[in-house]
Amino acid sequence: MADVMDERVQSIQTYAGVGFTLGAVVLSLSLAVFPSLPPANEANHVIEAIAKEGLSGWMGLHAAMVVGFLAAAVGFAAFAFLLHLRGASGPASIVTVCALVGASIYVSFLSMEFFLPAFIRNLYPLDPGLATMLFSAVWYWKMGALAVGSVLLFAAVVAAGLGGSSRDVIPSWLGWAGAVVGVIGILVYLFDFWSSTVTGAAINPMRLTAVRYGVGLPLQVWMLAVGATLLRERSQARAVPPQARTPVPRRDPARPPRTVTPFSERGSEGMGLVSGGQQGGGHGGGGHAGGGHGGGAQGGHGGGAQGGGGHASDERDLGHSAASGRGGLPDGPLTPRERAAAAGGANLEPQLPPGTPEPPPLPPPIP
Repeated sequence: MADVMDERVQSIQTYAGVGFTLGAVVLSLSLAVFPSLPPANEANHVIEAIAKEGLSGWMGLHAAMVVGFLAAAVGFAAFAFLLHLRGASGPASIVTVCALVGASIYVSFLSMEFFLPAFIRNLYPLDPGLATMLFSAVWYWKMGALAVGSVLLFAAVVAAGLGGSSRDVIPSWLGWAGAVVGVIGILVYLFDFWSSTVTGAAINPMRLTAVRYGVGLPLQVWMLAVGATLLRERSQARAVPPQARTPVPRRDPARPPRTVTPFSERGSEGMGLVSGGQQGGGHGGGGHAGGGHGGGAQGGHGGGAQGGGGHASDERDLGHSAASGRGGLPDGPLTPRERAAAAGGANLEPQLPPGTPEPPPLPPPIP
């Protein structure tokens, strides 16, 4: 079973490493070649900037970004599996939800750029007002959705960094570096959104060079480092890190354990002794009866004494058997049931008084 778990961990590390590495490389190149766009509120200027890029370059750039975010989603999902196997199910849940939802938002709205620019460019010479209005509605919706997706992806980075460093999935310095980059990215988007609540303008922090290379590029470098670390540690994958053996006290062979259970053979032997003692008491009573014919009185008295001795030994044997039947507990006073056994024999079932009529038979079973 341990070998199967180790193989699972190696497979997860492989896919996580490839996903992070591929996603980081593709998204880094996309950030480097992505054009600088005007503010999102200047829709007519944005249309002109997109028209200058050419359809093939614009569509190819967004297709590459879609592939990069899909690869990153695979890396984050596999990394969440690693956290779950190491016991960090809470951070694993955050990483899974935030990464999958954030990457899905990016893939959905980046795929709009495959065919929308061509339509807007063909419509703009015919009706500039209508083309600008349609583009503005789609563009504003896209900017808002991408802002939410960016915050979710940065939250996934924070959870992955903290959870991975606490469970030794990645080095501590790498985990804390990712958490710092993620927190900075979340704060950038939150401050930009807070400032837009006054003017109502759409936000797009990544269009700024400082944010693109100060936050976006370090994030890709972190993903690349995590992917390389996971790929390097594939050969030493373990489902659970090695732990110290639990000390177990050794049993003394000279003192075997007590294994007496209730109603065991030893208890049955004790009940047999009780029955034999009662038989001895009966013999003593016979001797006492013969004492009336003379010369047998002593025998009668001796028999009575022998019978009394039998009762005394019966109680001792019964106490021993009761202690054995109780699983080796110390001797104690006899229970009412044990006293009834000592007085009336080994039969412990309740007996009817003499002369009591027999109870009526049970009715036949209902078919």
